[in-house]
Amino acid sequence: MNKKRVLLILFFVFVGFIAISSHLFNIQVVKHDIYREIALRQQDKQSSILAERGMIKDRTGKTLSYTKMDYSYYAGLKQIKTEAIKKKVAEKFSKVFGKPENFYLKLMNSDKSRVCLEKKAPFEKSMMLRDFVVDGLVAEEDYTRVYPEHRLASHVIGYVNQNAEGMNGVEKFFDQNLKGTDGLLFVQRDVLGKTVGIVEDYSYDPVPGDVVELTIDGDYQKILEEELAVGLNKFQGVSATGIIMDPNSGAILAMANIPDYDPNKYGDFSDFERKNRAIMDIYEPGSTIKPLIIGMMMEENLVNLNENINTENGSFVYNNVKINDTHPSKKLTVRGVLYESSNIGMVKLSERVDENTFYKYLRDFGFGNSSSIDLPGESSGFLKKPKDFGRITKAFISHGYEISVTPLQLISAFCATINGGILYEPFIVNKISKSSGETVKQFDKVPIRRVLSKATSDTLRHVLVNVVEDGTGSLARLDDIYVGGKTGTAQVYTAKGYSSEKYNSSFIGFFPSKDPKVTVLIIVNSPKIGFYGGKVAAPIFKEVTERIVNSDINIAPYKEKIIRKDQTLENLLASVETSKEDIGLNRMLNIAENAEKISKRDFENIRKDIMPDLTGFSKREVMAVSSILGLHISESGNGKVISQSIAAGEKINPGDKCEFKYSM
Repeated sequence: MNKKRVLLILFFVFVGFIAISSHLFNIQVVKHDIYREIALRQQDKQSSILAERGMIKDRTGKTLSYTKMDYSYYAGLKQIKTEAIKKKVAEKFSKVFGKPENFYLKLMNSDKSRVCLEKKAPFEKSMMLRDFVVDGLVAEEDYTRVYPEHRLASHVIGYVNQNAEGMNGVEKFFDQNLKGTDGLLFVQRDVLGKTVGIVEDYSYDPVPGDVVELTIDGDYQKILEEELAVGLNKFQGVSATGIIMDPNSGAILAMANIPDYDPNKYGDFSDFERKNRAIMDIYEPGSTIKPLIIGMMMEENLVNLNENINTENGSFVYNNVKINDTHPSKKLTVRGVLYESSNIGMVKLSERVDENTFYKYLRDFGFGNSSSIDLPGESSGFLKKPKDFGRITKAFISHGYEISVTPLQLISAFCATINGGILYEPFIVNKISKSSGETVKQFDKVPIRRVLSKATSDTLRHVLVNVVEDGTGSLARLDDIYVGGKTGTAQVYTAKGYSSEKYNSSFIGFFPSKDPKVTVLIIVNSPKIGFYGGKVAAPIFKEVTERIVNSDINIAPYKEKIIRKDQTLENLLASVETSKEDIGLNRMLNIAENAEKISKRDFENIRKDIMPDLTGFSKREVMAVSSILGLHISESGNGKVISQSIAAGEKINPGDKCEFKYSM
């Protein structure tokens, strides 16, 4: 019996051995890869270490965007099981973050395997938890993107989303440079999930993102944004856009849109507020394009700046389309066409340029093409090809219609008219560097092509200074530095055609006049108070440039004492005796009543015995000259002089009477 029992036991032992061996063979050989993978998942853990996103700075080194090291805390509920441990964690977190203990207890009583106790806890709070160790409680680096200047240059900088992906602006365009390379942490754990050690051979540190230095000047940017906001409120417009550019390189010194947004809270703002309208929106530029058109005709020897153009007293029918001038004149020189911003003069001059040449120059100025600036979403604008020109296309483009441009395209083209004739590629980034300081890429000016000769550019620059001194841009004048520029007023095209109520009011100008260092473009969309570029945008330009001149030590040396002849004229006008009963005349002469500023004239050289040609003079100018000559005058009409009873060149004596007729 005993022998049988032994054999039976041996049999079962043998069978068990075979079964165990078979199972071990199945585990270790047949299903080796499967169980190895399970073991690796249990024992080894790979976790990504987020790279710190690179900073964005302005050209002076001011930080505009950086990454703050925060921590997010997670509780692994497989390890944190007992109520005692949960209470311990809840008490500590309640003390650090000031929330009720029940808040954390409810989270840890979840049926999930892992819950987030605190998201993006500030670094100083994390330091208070540094020595608090509980199995299952994990702190993970969770960076927060910070924009310390809030709204400043928001459309240029852009923002990052919750996944730390660049959205809009430089954050998006240079996302690959900024985000860096994540690191890897390889951890070994025991069967209970506790960390045993770190495998150094498989772990590596993250590489921080590059530092992007912009061409933006933070001080210029602040001035531009503040003055745009003040001007937009004053003139009650829908929106405003401004760009400041170095005309000699294409570097963007400031770029702003109002309304704007705070990238720290980007979700609180609309798409319109986050949109960089300076490069994405297109509009018809109006009269700001006129210097470019005159420039092309000068280059082709098709105009003489001193020749006279019949401007039809302000009303002209061209190919069955009525063209009007805001400042009606019987005739103007080509210079005068720019000074007075005559649409009729431009329409007549445009006839001298053939369509292919006209189109070529516009393309050379950069219209109809994107500028290739390092910002996302840029529009190419719209420019018809010669084969698509209609009977009025050239005429309308010549005064800023039937062509759509971005603000960036316009300022780039304008810079070419005053910098010596070269179109530069606009750029927004100065250089990219590693966090260690090593330069990755240096950006510099890129000349695209010569559009105008230096001689033409120099002449245009002088003419544009006179537009401000003598013409429609007088409200852009500065007291201690000469500026040049051009006004623009364009009706907004709607679904019902050109609106009689909505206008884009603009002014583009430069300073110092002899050696331009700064070009500024101001655009106000649909102002309710005033709509002329000279009345709305020019004053904003003045405020911007005045603050720059007074704050930038590099511009200060260009200041000079300016005594304008129209200041002498104001003194003459003040001395003219008028009847107290003549209320209309008193108002006309009273500067405080916002009377139109007088063009600069050479009154000092007027001969007192010869009648001058006063055609085109205003009533105020006629009063001043008559006072000098001792003439008695009679007047009819309200515009500018179209005829005088004593012909120019005739001998005169004090006390002679002269009748002046003005345009209605």
